[in-house]
Amino acid sequence: MFVQHHSQKSNSKDSLVIPSKDFELIIHSKSSQKITGIIQFQYLQNTFSADILITPTIIQIKGQQGFDGIQLAAPFLPSTEITECFYVEKGMLSKKGDQNIVWLILDFIHLYNVLRLKPGKVLELYREAFNIAKVEDPSLVFGHLDINSQLADKVSFLLGKQWKRNFKYEFGNNLGLLASIQTLLANYPHQFTPTVITNLEQSAII
Repeated sequence: MFVQHHSQKSNSKDSLVIPSKDFELIIHSKSSQKITGIIQFQYLQNTFSADILITPTIIQIKGQQGFDGIQLAAPFLPSTEITECFYVEKGMLSKKGDQNIVWLILDFIHLYNVLRLKPGKVLELYREAFNIAKVEDPSLVFGHLDINSQLADKVSFLLGKQWKRNFKYEFGNNLGLLASIQTLLANYPHQFTPTVITNLEQSAII
C-alpha cells in the first residue's frame, strides 16, 4: 500500500551525511557536476526516505519502498543562467539547491497526504488530463503517457492547473506530478477507489 511508511537507514560505509535543519542528505557519490544519494526527513513523527539526484540544472527525488511511485523534480534551470543560480556548484550543494530540496519535500508531503486521503480525486484529475491528450493522440493507453513527449508538457500543465484549483497547491514541476500519478496507478491500482476506476482503465494499467 503506497501510503504505508517504512523507515530505512543507509548502510553504506562510503556515505557522507550532511545534516540540514529541514532534512538529512546522505551522499553516496559526488563530482563537480553531480550529487547522488538519499534524503531523509521527518513528518508526523516518521522518517521518510527518497533517492536524490542533483546536478547544476536539475534536482530529482524518488520515494523509497512504500512510496516508490512518488518521483518529483525541481524546476529545470536553463544552462545559460549564471553559475550562482545553479543547484550544485563545484560539487557542493548551493543555497538555491538546499531551498529547492525543501520545496520538493513539501511537494512530497502534499502529494502523500492527497493520495492517502483523496485517491479518487487524484484519479479523476488524471483522467480529465488524459482525456484531453487522447483527443490529440487516440492511440494513447490510459496510464502510459510518455513523460518525455511534447504532449506530456501540455497535459502536465493542465493537470497542474486542475490540481491548484482543487487543492490550492502548486508543484514546482508538474511533469513530476504526472509521472508520479502514472507510476502509482501502475504499482498500486487497487489503492484507487474501485468505484471510480473502470475495468478498461484497470486492464490498461495493470
